[in-house]
Amino acid sequence: MNKILKYLLISFTVFFCWQFWIPISYSEFYKYTDDRGRVFYVDDLGKVPEAYLDQIKVYREKYDNLSEQERSQALQREREQMQRQEQENLLRMNEHLQEVEAAEEAEKRKGAASSKKKIMETMQTRVIMDGNRILVPVTLVNNGLELDVNLVLDTGASKTVLHRHVADQLNIIALQKGLAQVAGGQHIYVESGQISSFKVGPFNMKNASVLMMAYEGPAVNYSGLLGMNFLRNVQYTIDYQNELIRWQPPDGASLKN
Repeated sequence: MNKILKYLLISFTVFFCWQFWIPISYSEFYKYTDDRGRVFYVDDLGKVPEAYLDQIKVYREKYDNLSEQERSQALQREREQMQRQEQENLLRMNEHLQEVEAAEEAEKRKGAASSKKKIMETMQTRVIMDGNRILVPVTLVNNGLELDVNLVLDTGASKTVLHRHVADQLNIIALQKGLAQVAGGQHIYVESGQISSFKVGPFNMKNASVLMMAYEGPAVNYSGLLGMNFLRNVQYTIDYQNELIRWQPPDGASLKN
C-alpha cells in the first residue's frame, strides 16, 4: 500500500480512538430534592430553584452520590464499555484498511493485466496475405525521412531489397553497384546502400544494409523484399488464419546487419 495512505489511515485510527478515550474528570454539579421527593442533578447553580438552595449538595465527581461499592462498579462498567467501544472502532478501521488493501491489489492486478495485453499487442504484427506472398508493414527511416511500406517476407533473399523509387524518396546513397542473381538464374542490376533504420513490429534494425533495384512490370502492392539480414535475427511464427506474425520477445541484443 502507498506509504502516505497507510500513514493517513494510522493517524486517523489514533485520532478516532482518541475521541472515545474520555478521561474520568468531570465538572462540579449539584443535587437537590423538590417537595415531591424527586431528586435532581444539575451542572449550573442557576438552575436550582431558590426554595431549594438551602439543601444543595455539591459533587465534584460523577458518582459522588453513590456508595463506594456502587461507584467502583459504575466506574468498572464505564471502563468496560469504553474498551468495547475502542475494540469495535479498531475492528472497523482494520476492516476498512483490509478493504483498501484489497482494492489496491485488485487495481495492481488490473494494471498488470493491461500492461501484459499491451505488450502482447506489440509482439504481433498484422500482415497482408496476397496469394502466396506475405506482405509485412515496415517503417523505413533515413536521415530524418520516414516512409511506411509493405515488403514481401522472403527467406530466399539474403538482404532486404527496396524498389528504386522508394530508395529515391528516402535519399539512400548507392555505395556499390553490380549484378545480383535472382531466382531462375537471371542477373539483374542492383545498387547497395545503407539506411538509418527500419522498424518491423517490436524490432528496430539500425544502419541496415539494403539492395536497391529498379522494378519494371505491372503495379504491385509492395515495395521490395524483407530479407534474411533481418529475419535471421528474430524468431516468429505466422498465423495464416488471423493474418498475423507473432514475434518472440527480443533478447535485448541489437539486430545484426
